[in-house]
Amino acid sequence: MYIRTAKQGKGVRAFGVVSAVAMTAGVGYLLATSMNVDHKRLEQVRTELVMIEPPPPPPIEIPEPPKVEVVKETPAPPAPPPLVAPEIDFVPEEIPPITAPIADPVPWPDPVPVAPNPAPATQTRSAPKLIASDKPDYPSAARRAGEQGTTQLEVCVSTGGRVTSVKVARSSGSKRLDDAAAQWIRSERFQPARVNGVASDVCGHSVHYQWNLRDA
Repeated sequence: MYIRTAKQGKGVRAFGVVSAVAMTAGVGYLLATSMNVDHKRLEQVRTELVMIEPPPPPPIEIPEPPKVEVVKETPAPPAPPPLVAPEIDFVPEEIPPITAPIADPVPWPDPVPVAPNPAPATQTRSAPKLIASDKPDYPSAARRAGEQGTTQLEVCVSTGGRVTSVKVARSSGSKRLDDAAAQWIRSERFQPARVNGVASDVCGHSVHYQWNLRDA
């Protein structure tokens, strides 16, 4: 037992020494490495600052002032002597009077006779006349409603006797009766109006139609 223990103690000591030396070498290597790295970093970080002086500004050239020529004043010419008009005696010339014989007065001509105005021509006019025809149909709705009255129409008649325009001038009181009267007169024929025997267009001719239930 004793011999084995002694051998084990020597081995442990040798291992401890080797471990200590290895640790010391490692620490030294780390320190040397870190110092070397820090030294390289310091060399990389170091920057040289060089002050560069700017070049001196170019000299400012001051232009020479322009030369001013001195013009000598020319003396003014002497004033001319005042003009004196000579005194001349003015005698107005006497113009002899002119006498002319007096002419006889010219007689006024006789007035020209003026023809009397012609008497205005009389014009003959005739209004359009409705040619006899059938009566308009009594609207059934107006007949059932008991509607009646007189429709006044104003028409325009051409030279051919045709109705060209129709307007209800006065209502009978029933729109159905007024529409029936206007529709009826549009299809009717007239004898045209005449002026001095000549057919003429006319507007505003009145046509009355009386609606009575007894004629329905």
